[in-house]
Amino acid sequence: MRPGTIFWWKNFPYPRFGSEIKPRWFVCLGDTGRITEPTIVFFSTTTTVKDDFEPGGKRAGHHFFRFDKKRYPCFEEDCILDFDEPPYNESEKVITSHKDIEFKGELDKKTLKSIYEGIFRSQYYSPKVLGDIHRSLNQIGITGLQKP
Repeated sequence: MRPGTIFWWKNFPYPRFGSEIKPRWFVCLGDTGRITEPTIVFFSTTTTVKDDFEPGGKRAGHHFFRFDKKRYPCFEEDCILDFDEPPYNESEKVITSHKDIEFKGELDKKTLKSIYEGIFRSQYYSPKVLGDIHRSLNQIGITGLQKP
């Protein structure tokens, strides 16, 4: 799966907060590469609860990237990628064949570079995962990124 792929996962089965199974938007960040079997994909979720990031909100101090659906039409609603949340991971085979996943489009290289800069500063991404994401981005022509 290519970094920057946007997908919608209906009935996402791994909630981090509470037990509500609900649909979520995701951004593919990269993968472990073809050397490992199975290939593991790293992806971040987004939230549509934008008020949490406003002054006084419970995530006001978090670093984030905002997706405005007018600028990023692959998203059907405005949402935020919170860099202060750890990424998810799943085998590429599960993601590409899952009946509840719809692929919606891809982000441009400039946006991916901005996202990498945000996750690079995050304490929630291990050096190993950052290395895999860095390599994945290099493979699609995004170079000059700081190495983990």
